[in-house]
Amino acid sequence: MTAPLIALPCVRIAVASAVMAAGLAALLTSAGFPVTQEAEEDVLIVDDSWLADAEALADAPAVVTLGSPKWTTLLPELLTGGWAALPADATPAELLAGVLGAAAGLAVLPPGQVGMLEDEDPEDQALSNIALTPRELDVLNLLALGLSNKRAARDLGVSESTIKFHVASLYSKLGVQSRAGAVARGMGLGLVSV
Repeated sequence: MTAPLIALPCVRIAVASAVMAAGLAALLTSAGFPVTQEAEEDVLIVDDSWLADAEALADAPAVVTLGSPKWTTLLPELLTGGWAALPADATPAELLAGVLGAAAGLAVLPPGQVGMLEDEDPEDQALSNIALTPRELDVLNLLALGLSNKRAARDLGVSESTIKFHVASLYSKLGVQSRAGAVARGMGLGLVSV
């Protein structure tokens, strides 16, 4: 077997189930990861038995958790290093990716949990339900292109006062006070792209 091009992180497994620990150790060693029982690991793998004492993980350089989705809100607050929050039934590929990602200082989540970290405030939740009329979307796209009211009116075949009306409506619906703010909010909501 050829030596890996990079040094793989040293992993310590601290899960409640001895059977699960043995399976994780077998998987990791077969993939070339050094597994240790010492507290000098690069990555610590834990399960939900650590939820009650999660603060103890704060000193770990990188952590991979297996189990509850609660980890996705706890880990960013506890750790300064990388982490992975995986389900208990994570595939071998997900586990290996989690260990490598956490060791590299990244946050790793399964695709179904991406977005769980974002605690949207009520204002952002309300804005995500914005419904613009087709004409307002047209005007927003023209604003994104940097067109003046006069030029937008000419392109859409309406009066300049009609464009001003739509711009005011956009400001109100998007909760902004400027053209740049409307474009930025529209981009953030996926209503317009530049």
